[in-house]
Amino acid sequence: MIANYLILFLIYYSQIIIGIDTDARFTDSQFIIQASGLNIGSVYSQYDIAQAIKRLYSLRLFETIDIETTQVADGVKIHFRVKEFPIVKDVKFFGNRKIKTKEILDKTKIKIGDVATNDKLFEWKLSIQDLYKEKGFLLVNINVERTEPDSTNKTILIFQIDEGSKVVIKKISFFGNTAISANKLKRSMSNKEKNWYRKGYFNEENFKEDLEKIIDIYRENGFLDAKIVNYDLLLDSLYTKSPGLQINIYLNEGSRYYIGKINFEGDSIIPRKNLESVLRIKSGQVYNAIKVNQSLSELYNLYSEEGYIYAQIAPQENIRNDTIDIKYNILENRPARIRLVIIEGNERTHDKVIRRQITTLPGSVFKRSEVIRSQRNIFNLGYFQDIKLDYRRADDEGNIDLIYQVKEKSSFGTIGAGVSYSAQDKLTGYIELTQPNFMGRGQQLSLKLEKGGKKTNVEFSFTEPYLFDMPLTWGFDLSYLTRVYDYYDKEEKSVGMSFALPFFLDYTKIYSSLRVSDAYVPASSIRSNYQPTGPYNIYRDTIHKTTFTPMLNFVRDSRDYIYNPLSGSLLSYSIELSTIDILYHRQIFDGSIYLPFLKKFCIMLRMRLGLIEGLTNRDTVPIYERFYAGGTGLDGIRGYPDRSLGVYEGRYNIGGKVINLYSLEYRFRPSPQLAFLAFYDAGNTWNSIKELNLSNLKRGAGIGVRLEIPMLGLIGFDLGYGFDRDGKGKWEPHLQIGRTF
Repeated sequence: MIANYLILFLIYYSQIIIGIDTDARFTDSQFIIQASGLNIGSVYSQYDIAQAIKRLYSLRLFETIDIETTQVADGVKIHFRVKEFPIVKDVKFFGNRKIKTKEILDKTKIKIGDVATNDKLFEWKLSIQDLYKEKGFLLVNINVERTEPDSTNKTILIFQIDEGSKVVIKKISFFGNTAISANKLKRSMSNKEKNWYRKGYFNEENFKEDLEKIIDIYRENGFLDAKIVNYDLLLDSLYTKSPGLQINIYLNEGSRYYIGKINFEGDSIIPRKNLESVLRIKSGQVYNAIKVNQSLSELYNLYSEEGYIYAQIAPQENIRNDTIDIKYNILENRPARIRLVIIEGNERTHDKVIRRQITTLPGSVFKRSEVIRSQRNIFNLGYFQDIKLDYRRADDEGNIDLIYQVKEKSSFGTIGAGVSYSAQDKLTGYIELTQPNFMGRGQQLSLKLEKGGKKTNVEFSFTEPYLFDMPLTWGFDLSYLTRVYDYYDKEEKSVGMSFALPFFLDYTKIYSSLRVSDAYVPASSIRSNYQPTGPYNIYRDTIHKTTFTPMLNFVRDSRDYIYNPLSGSLLSYSIELSTIDILYHRQIFDGSIYLPFLKKFCIMLRMRLGLIEGLTNRDTVPIYERFYAGGTGLDGIRGYPDRSLGVYEGRYNIGGKVINLYSLEYRFRPSPQLAFLAFYDAGNTWNSIKELNLSNLKRGAGIGVRLEIPMLGLIGFDLGYGFDRDGKGKWEPHLQIGRTF
């Protein structure tokens, strides 16, 4: 009985929501009502009203929200009074002279149509301030305003920027450093003091990293407890053109630690001496945190090479006064076998083109070196911009599926027309179809028509790198070539066929080719002022001469990237025999080695030695088959014009029968598509092997750049100084487009 009275009491005194509306002008009323969570027919409560306001504010559409309630006989009506944030119609920046508007928009990510909330205005302002501080403008001041919204509730954002001046670092001082000099600490920092060759602008973002680098220096020198107690950034003036900054850094170095005993526990698969050999640390050395971490990585690499990718290595350090003993606790687990090899990301290239470069086969034990080798092989196809490796566990036994994720180049192969340039051929127009990955099958197809002031060339070639899906390369080419030289022209028609197969040595292939050609020097092309002054007479080569030339070439190529290498080597030896009308043999050895150091630097050493001789004393070698050094290319000596170095009879270069070249390059490669280099070349040609004289090498040195660009190929520019050139003008520029060199 009492319960029934209670129910009647609650029904009588509870107020029911019988209506909900809003005065919003630009936001759909039904959307607001649904977002509030209130429903007609539900019981009115202050808690529900508070939650409704909270939900509507979370939409970030309204600057203010008020609720009005009206009691009527049947219940309560609710009215939402809202002030809507305006919508961004346009953005204007004033005062930004040092940073472009586009860069600011990229940083803030402001878009037309964004809701211009107070929070967003503050975020955008902070983003612009951060951008300026990254570039050294610590004194930047930014004001942002919204114009009065128009009839459609759209506003214009106006950013008024007072950039101020860049802050210049005048002095960096350290306090508390006794073991490590201030100069060494300064060298580790990105922020540098101003001097005659450095502007010394302060970068706040880099300064945070600099503080970490300073601690890293101490950790490399055994001071594991070193810390930065405090730092001061003191501006000497806010009103000078370049305000000066004094940076004071206060250090507590702590004690220096040394490596004590090094032990292993749990190792059974890999001999202890092999584990010890990969460590970068030894007992008695100063504790170097970097080398300790590197040692752990090397141990993991050693186990990965044997397939133990699930091995767990936990270094345990025990501190005894100033000595740290290290014990590596090893849980070897089971080796992983490869269940599947999966290729992802290839849209044009067939799977089998990639798979035949992979040496990690299903069923084999995972080997880290084989995975890296496979990655290098795929990359050297030249079809891919990036190749990433991943794996996933395949079963409870620890076997894995190995995944090669490739990213194809956006444009590889060309159909078009344009111009190319080389010092030898000058400016040449061309129409070209090149496809090094024809139909995604890895076949190489090329059709080229060239015409220039010094060259006419029609060439067609096709290469199948895996004949019958076997590692047997087969190809053929047809060509017609006329080329203008200093005092004569050469005309040649040829057809050739080539084969290649792997050799038993690693990274090595044997190439063979057969070529039939007809070449001669048109008599009408010989310059009218030509007068032979020695035993050689160019008129001997005005007769059509047909040759059949077999060639054998041994090539070992372990370069990490054939178009722009940073490590590895390229060694080749070729022997060529000419028969029928011209009888000679040509032998060439060419070796290059790339020695990497640091991360993106290498030293390249190269030597080339070539010899061409008639088969008998009566056989002469045509002028167009001899060696000419200078310029760029295989026989290049930078700092000298193309083909300018040879054996001269009078004022005519008749080429040499022997060539010997040496090159030294210091390379910096920030990316696989870009390299900067400094070079030193030396070489010359002689008329016989007996005349070869290493004290008579022509020398050149200079700087250069290599850039790989889609649709154009490799672009290179070198500026060389010829030390042994006669007369003035010893600087020689070398430009090549669309060639590998």
